[in-house]
Amino acid sequence: MVSTGILEHDVIVVEQVRRLFEMRSRYGLFATDGRRIGAIEQVEQHPLQFLVRLFSNFDVALPTTLAITDEGGDAVLRLHKPWFRWAVSVQRVDGTELGTITKQLRLGTARFALNGPDGGEIGETRATSWRARDFAIIDTTGQQIANVTKRWRGLLTESFTDADTYVVDLGDSTEPLRSLALSAALAIDVIMKQKDA
Repeated sequence: MVSTGILEHDVIVVEQVRRLFEMRSRYGLFATDGRRIGAIEQVEQHPLQFLVRLFSNFDVALPTTLAITDEGGDAVLRLHKPWFRWAVSVQRVDGTELGTITKQLRLGTARFALNGPDGGEIGETRATSWRARDFAIIDTTGQQIANVTKRWRGLLTESFTDADTYVVDLGDSTEPLRSLALSAALAIDVIMKQKDA
């Protein structure tokens, strides 16, 4: 198991911190009973990124590195999206590659390929409708093993901030799909949902 506790939960709520002007992405990780089980914070932000975020809606083109920590503050996973790419790589804290999540260019509902460390496809994240609020995570046999649901946060939050909340149901998934399923919620947010009107 990768985590010292986070991935032992079958359902994880990923809640982005509300800010009127979001200059650095921050999220809390919660169990279904509301107990905080970890955090996610954007790290290694270039000064240029601050200006781009302040004056434009160009967030999806920016490089983003997110560090996932457990409730004790110990690093668990690290995600990185390079400049101008619709892909997020996922690593353990020791640098071991777990895989990548890549948005596929296609007509219709949004899809993300889940690839293992060797580049081979191990699953897919599919939007269940054109609105892309709910996603099913499918393994290579076509079985749904997990899902990600974007939750409504209220009119004021949705209208005036970029703060999103995702409920990640990991079901019976195993590694590395379990880590990639949690990471998929973040990939969806940084690739598709930042500045989403």
